[in-house]
Amino acid sequence: MAGECVPFDFTLPPIDRVVDELRADPDVRISSGNKGNTLDLGDISEKFRSLPIEQAVRSSFGLACYRLGAFDAPGKFLHGFRERVIEPWQAALSRNGFTWTRCYPIIFISGPGSATNYHMDFSHVLAWQIHGHKRFCGLRDPDRWAPRQVRTRYLPKNFHRPAELGEQDALCYEMGPGTVLWNALLTPHWVEAGDDAAMSINVSHGGLRLNGKLAPNEQELMDFIAANPTEAPALPVGGY
Repeated sequence: MAGECVPFDFTLPPIDRVVDELRADPDVRISSGNKGNTLDLGDISEKFRSLPIEQAVRSSFGLACYRLGAFDAPGKFLHGFRERVIEPWQAALSRNGFTWTRCYPIIFISGPGSATNYHMDFSHVLAWQIHGHKRFCGLRDPDRWAPRQVRTRYLPKNFHRPAELGEQDALCYEMGPGTVLWNALLTPHWVEAGDDAAMSINVSHGGLRLNGKLAPNEQELMDFIAANPTEAPALPVGGY
């Protein structure tokens, strides 16, 4: 995405300052970042917080912060972010016929060579690469690997990268600083950091409608939840 599809700009401080500020928040999730065939969300926060920041950002880790409002304040690393990024983005969506029930930013930071393994999101995601490089891989035919019966019953712990899924099936993008990418709700993907720590800010969207109509994957999920409330997956409830 580029041009009028990216109506925002913001400069963040060096990544070591961002990591140091974020890891002081007890609600930040810090996992191992180890590569594998499924998500590894094992908690390494105590060990990670004990490391000197210079060593921490060179280690293997995956850090996620789902509520950023506290960091958008004087003296904090995101001061002015809502005004300069979220509000222009939401205004652009509105001008073009979109509505939503949730739209909020998340920070994801990965250590060198670390990965967010094969998974899907219950959100449409605008991924904006800020520091370092990441390789974002989706699939050329996502319906082949995650048909409706898999998507609507998705549980991360039970979702494994198929052994037969090869490089020829992937659709990969190298994301350097400033790259912006859109990923649709409930489509399989994985993300790997380069040789240095890498940070992206992802804007998560739910209930996203264009001229009143949900995207197909989200409509089938809502239909499934309405028909099977006891089997319904837990949807994101984050905010700014």
